[in-house]
This record gives sequence, C-alpha cells and structure tokens, in this order.
Amino acid sequence: MSSQRESLPQGPDPTMSEAEAEIRLHHDRFDILALTAKGRHRFDAGDHRAAGAFYKVAAKVARERGVADPAAAAAAEHAAEMGKWLDQRFRNHLLAGLDAAGLPREKRPERFQHALEILLGGRERDPVSEEYPQLPNGLFYPGLPYIDFADPADFAWRSALEASFPEMRDEAWALLEDAAQFNPYVRATKERPQGDVHGLLENPNWSTLHLFESGVPVARNVERCPAIYQAVIDHAPLCHIGVRAPSVMLSLLKAGAHIPPHTGMLNVRYIVHLPLVVPPRCSFRVGGRTVEWREGEIILFDDTVEHEARNDGDRDRLVLIFDVWRPELSKDEREAIVRLFQIIDSY
Repeated sequence: MSSQRESLPQGPDPTMSEAEAEIRLHHDRFDILALTAKGRHRFDAGDHRAAGAFYKVAAKVARERGVADPAAAAAAEHAAEMGKWLDQRFRNHLLAGLDAAGLPREKRPERFQHALEILLGGRERDPVSEEYPQLPNGLFYPGLPYIDFADPADFAWRSALEASFPEMRDEAWALLEDAAQFNPYVRATKERPQGDVHGLLENPNWSTLHLFESGVPVARNVERCPAIYQAVIDHAPLCHIGVRAPSVMLSLLKAGAHIPPHTGMLNVRYIVHLPLVVPPRCSFRVGGRTVEWREGEIILFDDTVEHEARNDGDRDRLVLIFDVWRPELSKDEREAIVRLFQIIDSY
C-alpha cells in the first residue's frame, strides 16, 4: 500500500465539502469541480469504485464539453490521472482475486478470459454487423449467438410457469388497485454520477415492486403476492450472481407512458417478461423487432440489445420480470462469472 500511495497522482485538496458537491451536482451533473470533489471525498472514505466513477465522468465531461476555466481544466487533468491510477488498482485486485479463487489464467474458460480482457481494456471486441448490437453497460461476454428474442419453446420450465398464470393474474389486479407500494424504477442516488435517464428519474410512470432485490427476497413485497413469488421460485431457473441477480420484480407502466430506448448490464442472461395485465395498444421493441405482450405468455430477450416499451392504452400495464442464464454458458463459465462479480463487489 505504501508504494501505491507513493505513486498516487497528487492533486489539490477539495475546496468544497461532499454535501456541497452533491448540491452542485443536483443542479448541474456536468460540474467538473463538483465531480472531482465528490471523487476525492469517496476516495478518502475508501470507496474506490465510486471515486473512479466520479473521476472518469469528470474527465469525460472535459473531453466532450470542454472546460470553462483554469481551475476546471486542472481538476479534469487530475481526474484523468486518478481514473488511470484507480483502473490499475482495480485490475490488480481483480486478477489477484481470481488467482486466490482458484482461477489463474490457465484455468479460466476461454470465453471468460476474453470477456475479462475486454473488461480490463486489454482486448477489443470483434467488429459487429448487426444494426442493433449487444451493448452491455457492464460485462460483454463474447462468443454468444446474437439473439434479440429467444424462442420460449426452447425452455422446458415455461409451461409450468405459465400454468400458474390465473392465480398470478388475480394478485396482479389486486396490486393495481393499490399501487402505493410501487416505487419509480429510476431512483436518484448520491453513490454514483447521475446519468441521462430520459426524464424517468423519480418518475412514477415506470415503477416497480421488487420481490428479489440485491439477490435476496424482499419479505414485505413477497407477502403481498405469494402466488407470483412461489411460481417463480418453483419453476424459473433464476440467474444467481451475488447481489446483482436475480432481480425479480413487477413492472408497472402507466397508461400513455413510454420507456425510451436503452440497454442493460450483462449479456450472459435473458430477461423474462410474463405479462400479467396488458391493455390493448401496448408494444415492446428489441432491436429491429416489435411485439405485443400477451397475458400469460412469456417473452425472453437479450436486454443488452437496444429495447423500449410503450403503453398507448388507457389502462396501466403490469409485467412480471426476472432473469435466467443464457443456456449457451457452461457450468464452469457460470461459476467463473459469479466469482468475478464477487471479487468486483468486494473492491
């Protein structure tokens, strides 16, 4: 640690408190001085993942939008240096963690090793030809076939889950009659830089009720819809990745609402929709294909392909959402991916 401290890029102490930086970022998320101050305070608190995120955004803002004054220019330069320093520290942590977990280079599955190299910036993705390529915001796992919508008939558990639809639909209607427990899907946070969220930040037009969150059941919500929860637990092969998955939730899209195009975090899973209450004129696009939800019939898709949803009807829409592993992944690959994110989350 002492050698790391010696090589730490030196910059000025922040002239604003963390609280002041948060206030400034609430008003202007491109404020370079506030971003770097937030990064420094997070670094001093030992939260290096958050620090890196704030420093990298500060450097990106400077590159893409320019700087207004010498102070902002100096802050942006320091942010870029800190971002590189933290990247190297993260790389060392990740590789040491994999070695300690029994996954040295020679024991890693080939596709997993390629994904790791892409994640750490040592390898480029192969060129893509699709109009709507996989664009994960987190981990890109190469070598998986490009699929926008998967064929539900390929998943043996589908029939048992859909057979539970009548009981699930009854609970769904009851939830819609009292939707006070739903929360906006996009929530404000001080833990990471706030990005462009298409006007959905704290917007109840797209809201959710989580049955699993951060990888564990949410007891108070499970009690409100036990049939829905039990059907998923009994029949769906959920994707378990530490605190990241599974995510099991009920997604409410209000009448007239639109979820703009976006992409998800990981291409190693499929997102599953089971429509519970769907009025006419609701549509869902993944890549270049648009479908309409049908109550009681699952849809599986790769959410790292650009997708969007519309409710042009006159009633609210409610869909059960959860995630399952891509079937092309071997047991060893799944275990390596789980271990990777355990190490990342321990940083």
